[in-house]
Amino acid sequence: MKASNFSPRQGAWEVLNNFDAAKHNSAELIEKFGGETPNRAALVDITFGVIRNLTFIDGLIAQNAVQSIKNIPKKLLNCLRIAVYELVFTSQADYAIVNEAVNLAKKIGSKKAGGFVNAVLRKVCSSIENKSADLSNADAQKTMPLTSVVGCEFNIDILPDVSVKKAEYLSCAFSLPLWLVEQWVEEFGFEKTKNVCFASNRRPSVYARPNRLKLTAEELLNILKEQDIDCTLAERYKMVKLNRPGNITELASFKAGLFTIQDITSSSVVPLLNPQAGWKVFDVCAAPGTKTTQIAELMGDKGFVIATDKDVSRLPKISENVQRLWITSVKVLSYDDFLKEVGQLASADAVLLDVPCSNTGVLAKRPEVRLRINKKQIEELAKIQIGLIRQACSLVKKGGRICYSTCSILKQENSEVVNDFISEKGEFILEQEKLFLPSICGEPDKVVETYDCDGGYAAIVVKI
Repeated sequence: MKASNFSPRQGAWEVLNNFDAAKHNSAELIEKFGGETPNRAALVDITFGVIRNLTFIDGLIAQNAVQSIKNIPKKLLNCLRIAVYELVFTSQADYAIVNEAVNLAKKIGSKKAGGFVNAVLRKVCSSIENKSADLSNADAQKTMPLTSVVGCEFNIDILPDVSVKKAEYLSCAFSLPLWLVEQWVEEFGFEKTKNVCFASNRRPSVYARPNRLKLTAEELLNILKEQDIDCTLAERYKMVKLNRPGNITELASFKAGLFTIQDITSSSVVPLLNPQAGWKVFDVCAAPGTKTTQIAELMGDKGFVIATDKDVSRLPKISENVQRLWITSVKVLSYDDFLKEVGQLASADAVLLDVPCSNTGVLAKRPEVRLRINKKQIEELAKIQIGLIRQACSLVKKGGRICYSTCSILKQENSEVVNDFISEKGEFILEQEKLFLPSICGEPDKVVETYDCDGGYAAIVVKI
């Protein structure tokens, strides 16, 4: 069967069968195994939905299957996972979900496999009482929260008692590692952590950052609407929200370099650096070049930006974005060539250091991260991160600025790294830092507009 003939469920099943959380980026697997599937949005929703909620889904299957989940063949288990995800988290008709899951099970196994899937899913269906239960009135142990106000209510206990085990409740409800949730609760409190959990499991919106060398957000909005693109103005952030984006790379306006796709939080980092026309800026962890091009745009393409990355395979993507946006002030170098060239150049006015991190701020877009992240990995990343900022300190001139940023919301990778660096290097001071928590509705204080965004961190340190 060719990928182009897959239904979204079949396409998602193919992706999940090839998925290994320890090795794979789920988005890349979607491109490889489901790229030609009709209704790509549904395929992405199912695949990401299963991975985001995998711990809960597997727990529910275990409650309703007669055999241990460890003994269910992977392909058969993925049939069940997809169906359970749709039964609990979507409004699709139960009979259609169960019917296709059974038919798929028969194709990959036998009539007996189809019967097994049917039996498990019928039990799941019979345990669901109300798919739109009011969370303010529902029994928390029996109700899976779907939004901040509505949940899927069961006639059996499916979650820990939130009044007794707050962190365990959030860990199970949002399929997140317990140690991670415990740290968030300790640092942010229960209510704020619950909001972070919802944001980490949301279906992320897509935002377009207008190429300010060519047009404003309002002008981009009008052009996209003329192309029958469903979009709205995110006025506060001078961006455009694409409500049903489809295949963005095929849009004439994208090919013409009128915009770049970027999350609201990611787009807020470079403005903190505040690059000026005529500056020399080094972007040391630049791939794929989203922030590199934003630096050039904010400088009016007047200055000199060197972009590099230790991963040589990702450099062509930087060049591709630079060329598409008609930017002339950026030079892309391999990391080895960068080290040779900066030795012959005067120090930079600014260095952007968007370091490798745990991705705990972007769990909605990188759902597989929750299945592999651990405390030891965080410790190893922190060592890499402080090593990178130590290297960057020699690249910037006196009075120059380093922007250290991550897409993590863990203090071990953020404030602790920066504070350790400043304590170690007496010639640097912290000018400002900002932690962005992932959100479904942005920062609500006196704001009429609502946005959803990823989490992250940025700090500006200045050489004195």
